[in-house]
Amino acid sequence: MAKLSRAFLPLKLTVLLGLCLPGSTVLGADHGECLLRSIHENADSLTIGELKAACRAGQTTSSRQIDQEHPLPKEGPAPEGAGPNTHANGFSVTPHRQNFILLYSHNSAPNTAPYPHDADTAVDHDEITFQVSLKFPIGSFQIGHHRTYLMAAYTAQSFWQAYNKTLSSPFRETNHEPEVFAVYPLDLKIPGARKVYLMGGFVHQSNGRSQPLSRSWNRLYLDFVIEGDNFKISLKPWYRIPEEDKGYIGASEGDDNPDISDYLGYGEISGAYRVEDHTFSFMLRNNLARHDNKGALRLGWSFKMPFIESNNLKGYIHYFNGYGESLIDYNAAVQRLGIGLMLADWF
Repeated sequence: MAKLSRAFLPLKLTVLLGLCLPGSTVLGADHGECLLRSIHENADSLTIGELKAACRAGQTTSSRQIDQEHPLPKEGPAPEGAGPNTHANGFSVTPHRQNFILLYSHNSAPNTAPYPHDADTAVDHDEITFQVSLKFPIGSFQIGHHRTYLMAAYTAQSFWQAYNKTLSSPFRETNHEPEVFAVYPLDLKIPGARKVYLMGGFVHQSNGRSQPLSRSWNRLYLDFVIEGDNFKISLKPWYRIPEEDKGYIGASEGDDNPDISDYLGYGEISGAYRVEDHTFSFMLRNNLARHDNKGALRLGWSFKMPFIESNNLKGYIHYFNGYGESLIDYNAAVQRLGIGLMLADWF
């Protein structure tokens, strides 16, 4: 029977080509080539009807695409940038925040207070700074008419004295930020918006160091997000979980930075706007104090580079001014300008 089936294969292909010839009521010649290519490249689970429908639409079909375009009904739609990329895949790792590397960044006034006295003149103004941020789905559950996604994420931001040969190019600071959060779609109609959702979760941030350089805090947060075709806005208030005071200065137990909210405040507003191949982003943070007001501003510009075909690799210019750029600098004003590469952008 196997030999007989192979013998009829040319006949089957001839019939398919007949359906694809000019004048056919089914597909044109170009679509015929698409159909034959799809038969060769795709899984046996796809029907001829599915392949023909995709070729009519001028798409390059694959079983992965069909999974993404027609997810399993039981999973429901996930907000873009929040839930899994494909519901047919039970485990997927995707970018959480921006992923970038500033190959050169200049800090106009490095904070040397936490370090030994001889570091005052040894800490360089110039560094390499980079951020890696990933998330993955843990599970999902139904609330009302919407499926809510439970996610876990990890973000690391490092400040590397790569050009500092005097100190043997050390990593000056690395902040670790694991979090767990839920994503709930909202039925809100906002002009220009195509997605509105609410995120809420728990986040721990620490620099993983011992005394006297240890810094950490824990927060609960809500994040109200509005997305359009070319913009994204986030309003993110948080509540710091209190910690016990230290019994004495230098104790390993207790709050390492009890006044951190005076500098980093109680939330932030961030967003991005895309114009063709350019994305402009911002972050604003403030402690909302009347007399001792402190905050931070971050601006970003990512852009497509010439001779680079990938849409995921862009040029990036980064500016930061204020408090809390890193945990070790939470109570010191920092001004930084850097240039490098964006590996995963807002959109």
